[in-house]
Amino acid sequence: MQQACDGDRAAFEMLYDRYFNKLVWFAQGFTSDVQQAEDLVQDVFIKVIERPEQFDRSRKFSTWIYVVTANLCRQAIRNQKNRSRIIDLMVLPNTETVSENQHRADHAFLRQSIQAGYAQLSEKEKNIYTLRFEQDLNIKEIAEIIGIPEGSVKSGIYYLLRKFATYLKDFDHEH
Repeated sequence: MQQACDGDRAAFEMLYDRYFNKLVWFAQGFTSDVQQAEDLVQDVFIKVIERPEQFDRSRKFSTWIYVVTANLCRQAIRNQKNRSRIIDLMVLPNTETVSENQHRADHAFLRQSIQAGYAQLSEKEKNIYTLRFEQDLNIKEIAEIIGIPEGSVKSGIYYLLRKFATYLKDFDHEH
């Protein structure tokens, strides 16, 4: 990032390549819309280009960029009038076998159960879920990004797992 701040285009491109997809995935946890998430992450990188001096060189870049992204996502959510989630239903082709149809139906039901559980989470819980289980960040990084103690992250993960266990209790690996 220091090289990018000094105008090194190749350094900026490396940061963009390294973080763009991860940040889109993270932002999608806020927006539930890939296109909006991509737009928000583009805005983050535009800010990095336009105002590189806002980067605190004493901080770790990855933590800083996640915080900037989270703040921009929260701002976008506050500005939205409609925050309802839309679940796309898949239309299955007639050529699939019964077992393929059953598998797809089971998968769709599982996805809906997970989305229903996710929708019930608080913003803090959603952030912890996304950062830990989708971005695979460690507890210390999550604590820095969200701005809470590491112990709170650990207990948050524990309670998330318990919540999802109740949502997924109907699923059995034998069926």
